[in-house]
Parts: sequence; C-alpha cells; structure tokens
Amino acid sequence: MALTKIQSGSFETGAIDTSDLSSNATIAFSTTSAFANALAPKITTVNVANSAFTVLDDTAVNIGGGYVVITGANFQSGASVLIDTTPASAVTFVNTSTLQVQVPAKTAASYNLYVVNPDGGTGIKVAGLNYSAEPSWVTSSPLSNQNSNTAFNVTLSATGASSYSVAAGSTLPAGTSLLANGYFYGTVSIGAETTYTFSIVATDAENQDSSKTFQVTVTVAPLLKLFAWGKNNNGQLGTNDVIFRSSPTQIGSNTNWASLGGVTNYSSTAIKTDGTLWTWGTNSYGQLGHNTVYVNRSSPTQVGSGTNWSKVCNLAYVFLAIKTDGTLWAWGINNHGQLGLNDTVNRSSPTQIGTGTNWSKLPVGGNYFFSAAIKTDGTLWTWGNNINGQLGQNDRVYRSSPTQIGTGTNWKIFAGGGAFNSTAIKTDGTLWTWGSGANGQLGHGDTVNRSSPTQVGSATTWDKGQTYNDKTAAIKTDGTLWTWGSSPDGQLGHNNTVSRSIPTQVGTGTNWSVASIANKMAGGIKTDGTLWMWGNGEEFSGGALGQNNDIIRSSPTQVGAGTTWLDLSVGYRAVALRT
Repeated sequence: MALTKIQSGSFETGAIDTSDLSSNATIAFSTTSAFANALAPKITTVNVANSAFTVLDDTAVNIGGGYVVITGANFQSGASVLIDTTPASAVTFVNTSTLQVQVPAKTAASYNLYVVNPDGGTGIKVAGLNYSAEPSWVTSSPLSNQNSNTAFNVTLSATGASSYSVAAGSTLPAGTSLLANGYFYGTVSIGAETTYTFSIVATDAENQDSSKTFQVTVTVAPLLKLFAWGKNNNGQLGTNDVIFRSSPTQIGSNTNWASLGGVTNYSSTAIKTDGTLWTWGTNSYGQLGHNTVYVNRSSPTQVGSGTNWSKVCNLAYVFLAIKTDGTLWAWGINNHGQLGLNDTVNRSSPTQIGTGTNWSKLPVGGNYFFSAAIKTDGTLWTWGNNINGQLGQNDRVYRSSPTQIGTGTNWKIFAGGGAFNSTAIKTDGTLWTWGSGANGQLGHGDTVNRSSPTQVGSATTWDKGQTYNDKTAAIKTDGTLWTWGSSPDGQLGHNNTVSRSIPTQVGTGTNWSVASIANKMAGGIKTDGTLWMWGNGEEFSGGALGQNNDIIRSSPTQVGAGTTWLDLSVGYRAVALRT
C-alpha cells in the first residue's frame, strides 16, 4: 500500500492505492468525519460590548453598528462571523470559547448569527443579534422660558424611549426634578435672569441611549400683588372684613402671588409662587377646601400644606385644581356628580379624581353644575349635570366621572360654561359651543340647544375667552374683543343692552389681552396694562366696576390710570393681579 507522507507541516503528494483500504480504514474515515462535525462551533451567548469589548447591559446593537462578544465552544483561529449574509467588520479570536466582533450598520431587526471556522464547520444562533434604533428626540431645545419662583412643568419626549435620566456629569437647575417618564418640573429661585444647560438621556426598552442637551432660561418673576373690589358680604374680597369696595384695594401686603383661580359670587382662590394654594369667602359646601363647612374666611387661607399646586379653577361651589405632577383634584358640592368622583358625596378638602397624571388645563370659568378639564394629549373631558347637553356627549345623561368628548386631541381651552352651556377653542383657532342656546349664548344666530360641540362660524383666529351662564367674551389672535349672549345690564360692552346671538366685536380696539365675564359685569385688560370694566356695578355689587361709584356702564371704561395690570377675574366683584 502506498501512503502519503506528511513532512514539515505539508502534504507530500503520492498515490493512494484504494484497493488496499481495509474496512478498518473506512471506519477510520467515518470516525474522523463524525469527530469534525462534533467540533463545529457552538454559539452560546452574544453580548453587546463597547469598543474595549467590555460587556454592557444593553440587549441590542445600535443600527449604526457596534461591538459584541460571542461566547461558545469550538471556535478556531481565523473564524469568520456573518450577520445573516453580511460579514462582520472585524473578528478577533480570543480563545476557543470567545470571539470579539465588530459588527457593521444594519436596519433595526433581529438577525441570525453565524460563526464559520476555517475548516468549514459552521455554528448558528437563530435571531441571535438584535439591532435597534436609539430613541429619537421629539422635544426641541431650548425649552420655553420660565419665571423664577413660579412652579413649571415640561414633559420631555423621545420616540421609542421608555425612561429618562440626567446624563452623567450634568446637573438640573436647582429646585427642579426629572421623573423617569420625562416629566421635568420644579420651581427655580434666582435673583437675575439665568440660562441653564443640562443633558438628558432617553433610554429605550433595549437599553439603547440617546442624549440631548437642553437649555431653559429662567427670568426673575415679577412681584405680583393681589387686588379686589366689589361685593364683600361674606369676606369674598379677602380684606379681612366685610366692607364693600368700589375701587381696587390690595389684599394684604404679599407680593408673591402667581396666578388667579377665578372668582364667583361667593369665593375666591389663587396660587402663590411657592406652589401653595389659597382660598377665601363663602364656605357653605366646604368649597374652600379647609375640611370644614360653613366656616367662611375673610382673608386668604392656605389649603393644606402642599407646595405643588399648579392650576386652580373656581366654579362657585366647586373647586378644581391640578398639581405639578399632573394629578386632578376636586372639592365642594357634588349633588350632580360634578366632582368627578363617581358619587354624589360633597367633599370639604381636595380629593383626587382617579389616578391619572396627565391632566393639563382647567376651565377658565363656569358654573358649579358641571366640570371639565383637558389632558396633556389634547383630549377634552366633562362630567356632572347634563340637562341641556352641556357635557357635549350627544345626549342628556348625567355623568359622575370624567368622560371624553369625542375623539379629538386638539382642544386648547375650555372657556367655561354657564349652568347649562359650554364654550371651547381648539388649537386650530376654531370656536365651538354646545348646550343650552336659549339666549343666543351659543353664538349660532339662533336659540337652538345642541348636545355636541358645534363650530361657531368659520373663523380660525380665536385665541382665548370666558363663558359664564348665558354670555361669553372672547379675544382673537389680532387682539380684537368679541361678546355675545344676553346683555340686560350692558355686560356685552356694546353701549346698549341688546343681546347678541352671534359674536360681535366690542369697539375697534386691537390690543385686548385678557377678558373676563360674569352674570352682571365684564372686564378686560389691554396689552398696555390698562384695566377696563363694564356692566352693572350697582345691583348686589357694591361698586364692582372699580369706578368708585355704583354707576352702570354699557361700554368699556378704564379703571384708574394704572398700566401694570396682568390678570383679571370678575363675579359680583373683581380680583386682579398687578405689579
């Protein structure tokens, strides 16, 4: 038998006489083949690593490519790696159980992973390597400017992110926090305008990270004073007495008021820059939120000890409020389920409505018969009395818990409602009304009731407004002021007592910035900071037009000579903020 001679690591060619192969030789070849199959590479794990091949806690490679460590058995020096049919960018043989691999860019998906030894042995791990796109930021930078000593909140968002955190080495502005869901909130206290820069990391479900640097400029908040005038039989003015005032009178000496929650015939509320909530006036149903009933307050009294109140709304005997964490709270009378607590039990202290943390906006005004609020996703929700379809649900069924109106996600403002009608504005600038139209208050040129939102005209320039009972005042983006509804005392401001069933411009001014209307009176603030009032300043009102007399006025009349008025809310009296 002629044999092949192996010499110096190479084959020396020669002839093999196959006739001399015995059955034992055949068995030997078979055994060798089986042994080769047994030594085919086996892939046990594929771990994502960094460029130094330190294993990370990630479960997927970025779509731009990256590094992995493959562990298993029977790897040979010179082995190659395929991601489906795509060769790896580089493969380093560490030992028979470890390969260090640089993988190329691929689209987001799961891919089969192959290890091919030089002798042709091949191992596969099905769907062994995942590629994922890192989160893509939606929130842009810089963020909106914020005021010092004023609570604020911003929801940071990146597509695909499941959690958010502060980047290593970065620091949030003092007084602020970031929740894992991207909710960035707090109160910054500074003495001069400052721009803060910080980085946030968005992480997806596969631990892919995407960082973004944000900027937010914090300015020094103005020192705001609180003023009131008009009816005060139950201490509603907050001046620590029951004396009526016919001109603006400061409430206390504090200069840290941040926002008004509105006034009604009976009570008032406001929030300070430290996030505390304050109420005063009549308390016949516990609506002041102090866990008492029938104990009136003639000066602002803090509700609880919380410092995270963001918004509050006074609906007469019902109060609604939102905290900085996006939770919604209610208290007061509940005979129609208007507290949204799925019952008709009155509450004398704030009680959370459901468990949601995505409530964003409250009614600008309204009546205690029903309630409404808007979520961060732009959906509008209503609950309470629905005798005239004022809940906008296309029926007249009462509801004792929040119920969404339609499927729209572009509601901007719920301007409020009377006992039986509603007004709202969408983000596209359209105006919508529903409920009772008995006095033309829906603005459609008729007195027809409607039980679902119906657009008023075709204008797309509506910006803000307020509805109270059967009358509305609204401002367009061009600064013009419009009113409609009943006007027995000249509340519509058209220099007469004629009711209007369609929006009618008040004068020709184009510099209105705030409008507030109530049962007997109305008022507004212009962009130059001047304050104007009109309507009935006599009946039950004690000079609520602020003119130092009880004369009725049917067109806007300036109150004093001040030019620093910022916000206004009217009832049978008025409460306003100014510097």
